[in-house]
Amino acid sequence: MVTNMKNTLENIIEDKHPSTSWLPFWVPLDTSTANPWRLLQKAKSDKPYDRQLAISSLANVHGWHDADYQVVAQACDQNTLIGLARSPDVDSRFFLPPPPPVQENKVNLVERFRHLLGSLPKSGLDACTEYFTKTALLGDDAAQADDQSGALCFGGNSLSFVSSLSRVPTERAERFYLMSLINHSEIETHAEDIISNGGLQLLMELQQRRPHSLQLQCYMAQVLSNLAVYTRFHQNIIQAGFVRVLVNWVKSKHIPLQMEASRALANLDSLHTGNVFRNGIYQLHPQYRYSDEVVADVVFVHGLLGGAFHSWRQRASAKEETSDTSTNDKDLTPCWPKTWLAEDCPHLRIITVAYETQVSEWTSSCPYGQEKRSLAARSQELLKKLEKAGIGQRPVIWVTHSMGGLLVKQMLIDAWQSKKQQSLASKTAGVVFYSTPHQGSAIAAYSQQASYLLYPSVEVAELQQGASSLRHLHGQFRAFVQTFGLPVLSFGEMQPTEVALLKLFVVPMTSAHPGFGDFYMLDTNHFGVCKPTSHSSPVYQALLKFLNRHAPSPLHAKIAEILTQQPMNKHLDTIDPPPFAGFDQ
Repeated sequence: MVTNMKNTLENIIEDKHPSTSWLPFWVPLDTSTANPWRLLQKAKSDKPYDRQLAISSLANVHGWHDADYQVVAQACDQNTLIGLARSPDVDSRFFLPPPPPVQENKVNLVERFRHLLGSLPKSGLDACTEYFTKTALLGDDAAQADDQSGALCFGGNSLSFVSSLSRVPTERAERFYLMSLINHSEIETHAEDIISNGGLQLLMELQQRRPHSLQLQCYMAQVLSNLAVYTRFHQNIIQAGFVRVLVNWVKSKHIPLQMEASRALANLDSLHTGNVFRNGIYQLHPQYRYSDEVVADVVFVHGLLGGAFHSWRQRASAKEETSDTSTNDKDLTPCWPKTWLAEDCPHLRIITVAYETQVSEWTSSCPYGQEKRSLAARSQELLKKLEKAGIGQRPVIWVTHSMGGLLVKQMLIDAWQSKKQQSLASKTAGVVFYSTPHQGSAIAAYSQQASYLLYPSVEVAELQQGASSLRHLHGQFRAFVQTFGLPVLSFGEMQPTEVALLKLFVVPMTSAHPGFGDFYMLDTNHFGVCKPTSHSSPVYQALLKFLNRHAPSPLHAKIAEILTQQPMNKHLDTIDPPPFAGFDQ
C-alpha cells in the first residue's frame, strides 16, 4: 500500500518544493471523504472550471491527519499550491513548513543582516534607498568606524547627515534593516541579490524569532510582496517555506499584515490573474482566487496624513487616522470597504492605495526625495502601478479623501493626455470626493504662518488656497467631466478639526464643492467625513447608490460583451438634487 502510494506520488510531483527528507514517516491517506489523487490530477486540467472545482474541493477538506496533508503538500504543483493558499479558510497544513537550517549559524542575526545589506549594490540608488541603507548599516560603533574608512560609503561619498544608531535596541535595528530591504526589493537586480545572498533564509529566521512583533511582520511581508512581483523568484519564495507563513498572516486580525500577506500571495498568483500589485497597491476584494465575476473596479485613494486602511475605517478618532502601522487593534473599527462594500457589491473589485504623506518635513521618514512627493510625480508613479494591477481594463470608479481627490484629478488628466494610458481615462465611470480641497486648504495657510517652526511639506505647499496650479488643474478636470459626461459625488465637512492647538475647517465648503455633480454637507470633521457610523448611515448608502447606479451589473456587462464586444454605456441619466442639500451622518 505504502509502496504504491509512493510510486503515485513520484508520478505526480513535478515542481521542486522544500526538502522533505526530514519529515516524519507518514501514514496512508484516509480517502473516505475525498480522493486527493484524483483532485490533484484534476487541478492540472486544461479546463479552468475543472481546475477551480478540484482546488476548491481540496481547500474544503478538514480533519485529515498531519501526515496526510504533508503528502498532498509534496504532490502539489505550483498552480495548485497557490490556488490552495488563496482559498478561504484553507488548512495551513497543506503547505510544507520551512526546511531546517543546514547547520547552526554562529554569526548573530543582526550581523548577517548587515552583511546582506553591505553586499547589495551601492551606486545608482535613489536618495531614500541610500538613506535607509546607510542608516541601517550605521547600527553600531564598529560600523561607524568602518564608514569613516570609506568601507560603507555609497559611490565613494560619505553621507554625513546620517546619525549613528549605536546601542539601539535590537528590534529597532531590525526595523531599519527591513525598511532598507523594502526599498531594495523594489529593484529587480537588487531583489536577485537579496535572494542569492540568503535574504529569504534571514527573513524566515527573523519571523520565527519575532512571532509577536506585528510591525516587523508587516515589514517582512512587504519585502516578500515586492520580491513576488518578479515571477522568476516565485520558486525561491515557495521553496523557502513562506507559503504557509503567508497563509497564516492572511488570517491575522491586523489588517496591514493581512493585506501585505494577501498582496504577496496575489503576486505569486500573477501568472493566473495577469495582475501584479506593486508596493502600495492592495486588493481588498476579492481577497481569494475564485469569486463572483468582477465587472468594475473601485479604487480608494486617501489624503494627507491618511492610510490605505485607516482612512476608510468606520467612524474613528482623528488620532487613529494618522497611522496604518499601529499595532494596537483593540479599539480600531473595521475597514468598511473591505467588510460592508465587499458584501454589498461582490461583483466589484476593490483596490486601495497607500502612499506616504507629511504635514511637516521634520516628520518625514526620509529627509530626501521631496520632488517625488509632488502631485505630478505621484500621479505618474501611481498610474504605472495601477496599470500593472489591471486598472483601466474595465470600468473604474474612484473614491477619494482630501488630497487624494487632487491626486486622482491629476492622474485622470495625465491619462487623458497620454496615448498609452487613455483607456484608464475613458474607462472612468465616476468619481467620489470626500472633502477634497479643489481650491486649497486652510491648513496650508496655517502652515505658512508657522513655516519657521513647522517646515511645511511639499504636499502642504501645494494646497495653498487660491493657488494658480489648483485652479488650472480644476479647469482641466471640469473639461474632462464635460467631455466624458462623468458622474461626480462630493461631500463636505460641517465641523472644525483640531490641528495642533487650533480648531479649523480644513476644507471649507467653498473649496469642497467642485461646482458640478451632487454635493452634500456632513455633520462631522475632516477626518470623519469618510468614516460612516453604521452600515445604514446615509453617507454610506449614498455612496452605495452611486456605485450601483454607475457601475455595470454583471448581467448587463455580459450582455454588452456578447452583443457589442464594446464597453457598455456607463453614464445613465441622473436627476440632480439641490446643489447644497445636506444630511447628517
